[in-house]
This record gives sequence, C-alpha cells and structure tokens, in this order.
Amino acid sequence: MKSGKQRREEIKTKRLARLRAAHAPNPYMPIKTVPLGAVAVDPTQLTHNNTYGLLPSLYIDTPFVCKDCGAHEIWTAKQQKWWYEIAKGRIDTRAARCRPCRLVERARVEEARHVSQAGMALKIEMKKNNDESRRPNHN
Repeated sequence: MKSGKQRREEIKTKRLARLRAAHAPNPYMPIKTVPLGAVAVDPTQLTHNNTYGLLPSLYIDTPFVCKDCGAHEIWTAKQQKWWYEIAKGRIDTRAARCRPCRLVERARVEEARHVSQAGMALKIEMKKNNDESRRPNHN
C-alpha cells in the first residue's frame, strides 16, 4: 500500500506527463517548409466544430472551380483566415463560387426574401380583413 506522499508524487508525475504531451508538436501535421503566401491559423478564433479530423495549422491558397460559371479561381489564404476566424464559418466548408457569381446569388436570395416577406404581409392583411368582416356588429 502506498502512502499519501507517494500517491501525490505519482499523480504529480502523471499530470506533468500529460502537460508535456499537450504542448508537444502535432505528429500528424509536420510542417517542414511553409509554402509561400501561407497564413498561420489562430486556433483560439476557430469556432466549435464537430469534425473528427485535425484542425489545420496553416491556410494555403486553394484552387477551386466555380459551381455556377465553371471559372477556375483561387481561394487565398487571407480569404480563408477571414472566413474561418472572423466570419466564424464552419471549418469543413470550402469556396464554391467566384466573386461575380456570389454577388448574383446574393441578389437572387435577397429578391426571394423580399417577395416572400411581401407575400406574408399580404396574407396577414387578408386574414385581418377576413376576421374583421366576420365579427358581429353590436350597434
């Protein structure tokens, strides 16, 4: 049987080992050379995510094809940093549209929102008018 002093020393040793392991470099993401234009990730700014994979350590310029017009574009490291850390985008999302197509899509969604809100306002007004016409007149 161990004494309290021996047990405390054992606990302290295990805590120090865990602390060292937590601050050790990630063996799955070794950084041998940093690509030109890469931007470091600030993990404290990334929102909670449900991914089981590792979080990135660098943002790297990533090519993509616009899903609307088919243009070949590059999602820059600076844009990625803004999307993930400032706008709090989900870490598993990727760029899908070029800037002109994003503007067209944003205008389309905004127009659909206005049409929907106008329709709801008309529906509420019609319901209010129907309710007033059914109300008995007590004069």
